[in-house]
Formats: sequence, structure tokens, C-alpha cells
Amino acid sequence: MFKPVDQNLNLSELDESILRFWKDNKVFDQSIEKKSKEKVYSFYDGPPFITGLPHYGSLLSSIAKDVVLRYKTMKGFRIRRVWGWDCHGLPAETAVEKILHLKSKKDIEKMGVGNFVEACRTYVSKTSAEWEWYVDHIGRWVDFKNSYRTMDQSYMETVIWCFKELYQKGLIYKGRRVSLYCPRCATPLSKFEITMDEGCYRDVTDPAITIKFKIRNTSDTFILAWTTTPWTLPSNLALAVDPEQTYVEVEKNREKYILAKKRYNHFFKDERITKSFKGKELLDREYEPLYPFFRGGPNDHKIYPANFVTMDDGTGVVHIAPGFGEDDSALGTRFGLGVADSLDEEGKYVAQIKPWQGVFIKDADPLVINDLKERNLLFKEEQIVHSYPFCYRCDTPLLYKAQEAWYVDIDKLREKMLESNKNIYWFPTYFKKGRFAINIKIAPHWCISRTRYWGTPLPVWECACGERYVFGSIAEIEEASGQKVTDLHRPDIDRITVKCLKCGGEARRVREVLDCWMESGAMPYGEWHYPFENKEQFEKGFPADFISEYTGQLRAWFYYLHVLSNALMGSECFKNSLVTGVVLGSDGKKMSKSKGNFPDPKEVIIKHGGDALRFYLVGSQVMAGGDIVVSEEGITNQVRNVILPLWNCYRYFVTFAKIHDWSLKSGLNVSRHILDQWIESRLSSLIKEFTGYFEKYNVQKAAELVTAFIDDLSRWYIRRSRDRFQNGDRDALDTLYKVLVTLSEVIAPITPFISEEMYKNLTGNLSVHLENWPKAQKAKINPDLEKKMLLVQEIGELGHAKRKEAGIKVRQPLLKCKVQNLKFKVDERLVNLIKDELNVKQVVIEEGEGEMRVELDTKITPELKEEGEARDLIRQIQEARKEAGCETKDIIELGLPSWPKKFEEEIKRKTMAKSIYMAEKIAIKVYHG
Repeated sequence: MFKPVDQNLNLSELDESILRFWKDNKVFDQSIEKKSKEKVYSFYDGPPFITGLPHYGSLLSSIAKDVVLRYKTMKGFRIRRVWGWDCHGLPAETAVEKILHLKSKKDIEKMGVGNFVEACRTYVSKTSAEWEWYVDHIGRWVDFKNSYRTMDQSYMETVIWCFKELYQKGLIYKGRRVSLYCPRCATPLSKFEITMDEGCYRDVTDPAITIKFKIRNTSDTFILAWTTTPWTLPSNLALAVDPEQTYVEVEKNREKYILAKKRYNHFFKDERITKSFKGKELLDREYEPLYPFFRGGPNDHKIYPANFVTMDDGTGVVHIAPGFGEDDSALGTRFGLGVADSLDEEGKYVAQIKPWQGVFIKDADPLVINDLKERNLLFKEEQIVHSYPFCYRCDTPLLYKAQEAWYVDIDKLREKMLESNKNIYWFPTYFKKGRFAINIKIAPHWCISRTRYWGTPLPVWECACGERYVFGSIAEIEEASGQKVTDLHRPDIDRITVKCLKCGGEARRVREVLDCWMESGAMPYGEWHYPFENKEQFEKGFPADFISEYTGQLRAWFYYLHVLSNALMGSECFKNSLVTGVVLGSDGKKMSKSKGNFPDPKEVIIKHGGDALRFYLVGSQVMAGGDIVVSEEGITNQVRNVILPLWNCYRYFVTFAKIHDWSLKSGLNVSRHILDQWIESRLSSLIKEFTGYFEKYNVQKAAELVTAFIDDLSRWYIRRSRDRFQNGDRDALDTLYKVLVTLSEVIAPITPFISEEMYKNLTGNLSVHLENWPKAQKAKINPDLEKKMLLVQEIGELGHAKRKEAGIKVRQPLLKCKVQNLKFKVDERLVNLIKDELNVKQVVIEEGEGEMRVELDTKITPELKEEGEARDLIRQIQEARKEAGCETKDIIELGLPSWPKKFEEEIKRKTMAKSIYMAEKIAIKVYHG
């Protein structure tokens, strides 16, 4: 009935065989088509960037999704699983710039926007075929053939529809705000793009200088302010103090200095304090500007109150440069300060900064410091190590810079987003009210425009007269312009003009493209080309039933999905979210293609198989939001502790089923043997608990249950039933068959390869992945038996420890074992298991309180010694059988120099010997008679 099972499992060959089988029989397609169209389970798949190779972090994401979706498929759901590719944005542009040796936006403009965009299109069109190999070999089922791309015209049209919808609802505005800015890429960035990846912040050493600002209408009084960004000093327009803190005036070298009293000791030793006063007394006092580059307004160069002034560092006086910091700009708006914009889009000083025109900000620091020294305005110069943001693509130091850009007004959505988050089930559950909710509460307005090239264009046309036109479809653009839209990308879309209905002039498209996170947030709609097509299919699956990514996406993809769904649909975007932790690279930081801090996982997959990697990740803390450093040793342990023991259980059954001509023809017995009843109870308990954990998306705990069950099956049930299998016990074979078939169904979502191989051979059915999820048989669950068997196993462990302590092998029988302080009675069948396990003739049970203890009678009588020698001889014969190449079923003629006659029949039975004859040493002859 069964094909033979190879003792030497080659995991790579097994995987390749199953992959061919799935492909040849279109099993993935069948797993969808066999399910009812009315029972839909929808999920969103965050697409990876289209080029490069996957690492363990991206494979983790795929594994987490596949595990859940295989389970839900077996639960009867029809699940669409279409792959997607991210194509737009800085990742592509930066890669192309490196290929073309372009150093700045000026180089791109010189090359020509059209040529650059075409280079980007060519770059991302070379889909990495390697992705399919990795995805296949980790056992993920996904539709690559019908994958969508964010650069597709249909997808982009949905994105501009999203923009218009938000604009019409008053959620988008054009304004000048401070946001993170990359001078190399010459574009604003979303704060979440930086904070989602801890590697974007790093410790750097910067100058920390204390500057003397001269109080106006005094000859010798200065207020001391501290900064770590000397390059911003030409843009200084105010100073800020804490009005409730105490400030002092200190006299030194015939000059007077004002600073916070709490910061005195950092700057002075024994200098005389001449005055002490509250910060509020400094308010509105004027001081002389450091530089004459910008004309000051009536409110500039004064001292103002601020709640962000700290006493932890600096002087307790903050230098304010509106336009170069969030706090600075907020204070500037509050008190009507000007803006001294000293930088161009590449982070270099503009022409007004005459001495240093064209100098990059970081190169300007020493120039400004030297200038202050020469003018005797530098009070102190130090160095500071602090965390500083860098561009996540080009690795350039970022700055906070005021710029005109397009924003989504998060304040108008915040309460709605918090409310709809209550409808989402999060695993781990603490993310619900924790990081995700906190992110929503503190999120700034979303800067959605990028002054770049390769992306979905802002669908906004503006006329010189101030009129603005926003379009939400290709048809609307064509109707308003009278021109055919062949490509929504720049520069083609930039050439399309619209006649202004107000003045008759020509409206032109604004230069920006949309943030690629806008495209990511639009994924639920874009993949369907909603609302232009597939309206019914989209609405049937919205909100999604399931979504999964790593913790960084709490501040990124999950967040942007949530923003757009609340804005567009008035609800949450997904119902259930499984948040994995971060797979760390060899440097202890998040794995990243840009950092190259990880080895190619291909070798590990080939060596250990997809199941081992899946089980390693699924059974680790990373599936419950924790972080993990991938270890090949950890993956090897899964092979050793899970995959191989399971394979050996399966091989063990097939071997003895064939030896004893076992088949299903006569049906399956209901066994009354205690071991059979126990393992069937354990199996139904496993199904019940496993299902409960999976329904809550706690797949880590489910995997831990499987590990424990396989250990019980292999090291207890089969080991304690070995004689029964060798004797062809029908109950034992029936029970093990039922367990292995059902177990292959239970583990199918986690280990799809080995479960498929087992199930096909054991049942003859096409695929385990086309079967329904097994149901726990409540009538077979016996908690009392499971509890007592656990106790028996513990007694066995304690007894073996005592044998080891006494230096007595397990094969040597002993007379007696005494178990003290047993909490409840055990019947004779369990006592017999203890006897067999510890190889003792008698078990004495003493009930009582306190810690359970096991004692062995270690006195070995001549009779016991002879029996032990017989068992040692049996072991030697078994080794000789292996060396002779005997199959388990092979009957032998056995030659021995001597043997205990008392145990001759046992020796023959356990070694499959037809007869024993005298020989000089152990001799094995396969019997052919």
C-alpha cells in the first residue's frame, strides 16, 4: 500500500519533489477553486521592492502570511493571493543614480527628466526572477503571474483618485511646514520613513558651541545660547527661555553673561553672580543680530518664552531659527517672526550668505565657528555625541527645513483613526493600545509630496491667476485638457496643459510626485483598479480579514493604510493584524538590502529545507513581536528536534505496516490500550489547542504544541510501544496510522513539504492542502490520563537520573523502584509503563505530600546480571544487522560464540532470528528459505 520511506532524508530533494508535484497538479489553483466563492477570506500583501534579493526578514513576512492562509484555506475559505511589486520612489531613483553616476538633482535635470524616468522604468522592469525561487522554496503559495505593479497605469490612476477624494474632503492642503529634508535627494521625507528603521538614526559627533548674543543698548552684557547646528546661526531670529526658571547674571573678565542658574556650574566655577531673576524678566528684551544677511522684522531678535527649553544641557537659552526646526518654526508662527531661509534645495548656502555662498551645511560649521571666534562671540566650544537622522536611501545627513509641500491634515482624521482602531484585533495584543495607537496620537501632518521624478504625479494643475484644478482619473484629465494621456509618469504628464476657466490662461501641473507611501496606503484599491473596475470584488473583501508585517510597519504601511481607509471609507482597513518582530542582521541591526548585513539564505534553504526555516521562524519569539538574530544552528536544531523525529515516526510506521501486511481494508480498530488512548487524547488536545491559538493568530504557541507532541510521539509512544509494533499489534498500527495522518493535516500550514509527502503516501489522496481542517474528537480527550502520563514520564526522568548517578546502564534490569510522595493513584497499566521505562521488576508507590522522589534498588543479583548481559547481546546483534545491511523485515540465521539459554527465545524474537548456531563471533546470514 505504501511506497518505502528512505531512512536518509534529503530535505532539498524532498522540497524539489513536492514543488514539482504542486506545479504539475496545479494544487495551489485547486486549493482556491475548490472553495466556495461565497466564503471569502481577504488579506493584503505588502509588496516588496521589485529588484534585489530577499533576506530572512522579507522571507519571514512571506512565511507568516502563508502559514495563516494555508490554515484558513483548510478551514474552508477561498483566498485570493496575488503578488505585488513596489516600483516607485527613492529606492529606484537612488539605485539608478548610482548606476548612471549621477550626484545630484542638477545632474538629473541635465540628463533630462524623460531619460532619467525611462532609466528608472528599465531598472524596475527587470523583475528579479530570484524572488520566485525563494518564495517557492519556503513553501509560499502566491500568484506571481497576475501580480500588480505600482507603476502600472491602472494602479496609478487609482492613486490619483485617492488624492482627489482626500482633497475634496478638505483633508489635503498646500502649505509651508517644517519637515525632514534630504539635501542630497533634494526632497522632503516623511518622518515615518525615518523612524520606521532604527538604522536611520545613528550616533554622530557634532560641535556644541555656546554663543554670546549682545543685549541691545548695553556695552558689556551678553546672553549665552547653545547650539549643535552652527550652520543655522546666520538664520537666527530669536532666543527662547523658560519664564518660570531662575536665570543669573555672571561677571567675568569685565563682561556680564546671562544663563539659567541650573547651568551655571557647567560654564563657571567661582565667578560672581551679580543678579538673579526669573526668566520672565528677560522676555521681549532685544539683542544684536549675529549676522546682517537677512533684514529683520519688528518682532525679530528678541527673547521669547518657550516650553521646550531644557535645563539638561546647554545654557537654558535656546537659539531660534524659524524654518530649521519644528519647535523653532512653531515659536516663529506664534510670535510673528520672519523666516531667514539660508539654504537652497541641495543644503547649500544661498547667495545672501555672501562669505559662504554654495557651502554645504556640514562644511559650513567650522567656517561659522571660526568667524565667531574672530569676532569674540564664541564663549565655549565643545563636542557632543548625539543621535542624528540620515536618509534611508542615500545615507545623507537630514535636516529639518521649512518648505512648501502638500500635506494630509491628520488632525481632522485623528479621532476617527483612534476610534476605528478599536475594531482591529492585534497580535500581539499590546500593539493595539500601545505603539499603533500612540503613533496615531502623535503623528504629524503627512507630507505626501516629493520634489522628485519617478512616481505617481500629483494630479494638480495650477494657473498663474491662482486657480487650481485637481483630477481624479485619466478621463478627467483628458476631458479638461483635450489631450490624450498615454503615460501618467513625468515628463509626459507635465506636457499636458489645461485651459484656465477663470482667466483663459494656461494651467500647468505642479512639479511634485506623490510619496511612495501614498501608493502603499492605496494598495487595497490600486490592486483592483478601484473604483474604475472590480467594484463588487473589492467591496466584498474590504476591510481585509488579515494583514501581517514586521513591527516597523506599525509606523509605516499599517499606519498609511489606516489613514487612507479612514479618509476614503470611513473605517478601518483590516480586521486582524499579526505583527512580527525584526529579523536582525549579523551586526545586530535590522536586516536591510541597502546595508547588506545578511548572508544569502539560499544556501540555508537548500541545505536544511524550507520546512526547517519555516518552523524555526514560526516557533520563535519573532512571531510574537520579538526580535531575533537568525542562527543556522537554530535552524539545524529544528531539523534535529522536529523534522527528523517526525520523519522517523512516519518511516517506522511504514516499515512495520509493510512487514505485517497492514492495510485499511479491515477498517481501523478502536484501541483500549492505555498508550493508544493517551496518544489519541494528546492528538485531539493538540488539535483543540492548536486551533485556538491559530484563531488568535498566535502561531508561535501553536508551533510549540507541535514540537511537544512530536517529542511525545517519538520518544514516548513509539518507544514504549516498540514490542507491539515488532509483533504486528493491529491496535498499535491502527493508532499510529490515525495519528500520523491527522498530524500531517495539523502541521500542513507550518511545514507544507513534509506534511504533503507523508499524507500522500499514507492516504493515497492528492494533497493534504486540499483537505479540510481536522476536528478534535472531544470524546477522546482525557485530561486525567494526560496528566498522569506526564507524571509517569517525570518518574522515568527521575529514575534515569538515578541510574546515571549510580553508573548503571538502562539495559541492566533492577529489582525495585520506589516512588515517594505521589499525589494521586495510578492504575496497574501506568505502573507497568514505569517498570518498562526504568527496566525494573517491581514499582512501589507511596502517596504523600512534598516533593516527589524516586529511589532505585541498585543491588544486582546474578539473575539480573545475566538478563542484562542478554539485553546487551541483543543490542550488539542489532548493530550487526545494520552493518550487514539488513532491512527491518529481514529474517536471519544468527551465529554466536555463546548466549544465555534462558533468554534464547527473547533473543531470537527481538533480532528476527530464525535460529541460532555456534560461531566464533557474531555472524548474520539473511534467511532465504
